[in-house]
Amino acid sequence: MSRTLTGLRYRLRPHPGQERILARSAGACRWLWNWALAYREDLWLAARSAGARGFRGSTGYVHLSSLLPGLKERYPWLSEAPHHALQATLRDQDRAFSSFFAGKSGYPRYRRKGERDSIRFPDPKQFAVDGDWVKIPKLGWTRFRLSRPVTGRVRNITLSREGAHWGVSFCAEGQFSLPNRGLPAVGLDLGAVQSVTTSDGRVVSFPVTTPSEDRRLRWLQRKASRRLKGSARRSRTLAGLAKLKRHLVNRRRDAAHKLSTRLATAHAAIVIEDLKLRRMTASAAATTEEPGRNVRRKSELNRRMLAHGLSDFRRMLAYKCERSGARLVAVDPSFTSQTCSQCKHCAPGNRKSQAVFLCAACGHHANADLNAALNILAAGQAVTAQGGSGVAPADELRTHPRRRPPARLAPTGIPAKAAAAA
Repeated sequence: MSRTLTGLRYRLRPHPGQERILARSAGACRWLWNWALAYREDLWLAARSAGARGFRGSTGYVHLSSLLPGLKERYPWLSEAPHHALQATLRDQDRAFSSFFAGKSGYPRYRRKGERDSIRFPDPKQFAVDGDWVKIPKLGWTRFRLSRPVTGRVRNITLSREGAHWGVSFCAEGQFSLPNRGLPAVGLDLGAVQSVTTSDGRVVSFPVTTPSEDRRLRWLQRKASRRLKGSARRSRTLAGLAKLKRHLVNRRRDAAHKLSTRLATAHAAIVIEDLKLRRMTASAAATTEEPGRNVRRKSELNRRMLAHGLSDFRRMLAYKCERSGARLVAVDPSFTSQTCSQCKHCAPGNRKSQAVFLCAACGHHANADLNAALNILAAGQAVTAQGGSGVAPADELRTHPRRRPPARLAPTGIPAKAAAAA
């Protein structure tokens, strides 16, 4: 098995003095990201206003990192953050712009305080790991909760904050294999009502928001909207809201991890639908001139589908199948819910309801999701019998939808005012 990269995340246990250093360092990295983003946009604006078409300028990592000493002289508090973490911030932004110009991701956004605060150390020479202790620049030895062994060679670490807690993530390189019992292939039907239905009759529903949790979530959101921005009461309300959301996400993610591990270690092949989740959950609002139809109903369907975290589950299944040696096959989802798994008769009238399938030709009666899972399995076996892989491209396993540039930017990423002047 080839060597691969994996992420290992643990709860960090810094003392109050170290927490203050972490908060200041994360703030410095966030400020530097926003400054570099504004610097790039100003250069674009000046260049396009001057008529320099096709200009990209000296806005790469090498140029921006050369400006760091001057920034530290002008803003002495930047020196409180580790120098390597500041460099890593500029390198991450340069990589983000490269992905944007290549059409692989959205336009980089400005970062806000308290949202995804993180510090990254890219060089193994900058840190050390010993048992449940990690040595970090500016912090020294800091303890973390060793919930599982740190395996492989640690290549870089990232410190990030989730609510009131800090965590440390190790990017480790090694051979991470999973056992496989080699059971027959199984087909999976993913849905908005039942999360996963297998072709052998198992039905798994990931935990979604209960009615009481949904009421509390809405109550906290309304409460936060009434608080004065910057007040202590609003901060406490937002902290409670973030804690509840984090609990819901962790609960669903835990169920997805357990199911994907069971499937990847049990079956020799797994067949899933090649669903275009980004398109399926797109808004139906359309435009002001041409409004969409059934907007509220489509919004509710989107919320129900996104609540199951199907994209996360598919991503987990992909890398776990790679580690266990199982074959993951993605097939065309067209008409799988309207086709009879017994006589292959396809008609919209076969699907009587969300849960009932009744074939108009042969009278076959079954659960609709189970019938679809059997069709998916048959389609996957046909693909492999013809020598095809059927594996969906890695682009479709993204967890987050592709973002568009801000409204003040043209589709090419050029500032809109400059594009209009040009």
